[in-house]
Amino acid sequence: MRQGRWTTRIVVVVALVSVGGPAAAEARVIELSLRNGQLAEDQRVVRVQQGDDVTLRWTSDRPLTVHLHGYDLEHNLSPGAPVLMRFTVRATGRFPIEIHGPSHGDERTVGYLEVHPR
Repeated sequence: MRQGRWTTRIVVVVALVSVGGPAAAEARVIELSLRNGQLAEDQRVVRVQQGDDVTLRWTSDRPLTVHLHGYDLEHNLSPGAPVLMRFTVRATGRFPIEIHGPSHGDERTVGYLEVHPR
């Protein structure tokens, strides 16, 4: 009888941990399009949850480099060639998305990645 009580307790503990554990991470693909070196108004703040697996799918109408601060991700963009920036969101906060043009000093912030705690 004693072994039966332990088995029941273990099953209850496992069930409680499964129910009360953190929500599953979400896989997200977010389309971002740079036109004349700018993001559309509704794309300037990208909101995600900590733990999400995120893919930023970038397109641009001219050659640029896009840099996500805080995550130190940087990719070169060319017209007509989508670029995928994949990462798992770990750090919370607000991180600038900056573009770099062909000349030194062409850097500027075009948007933000907002990471909210889960």
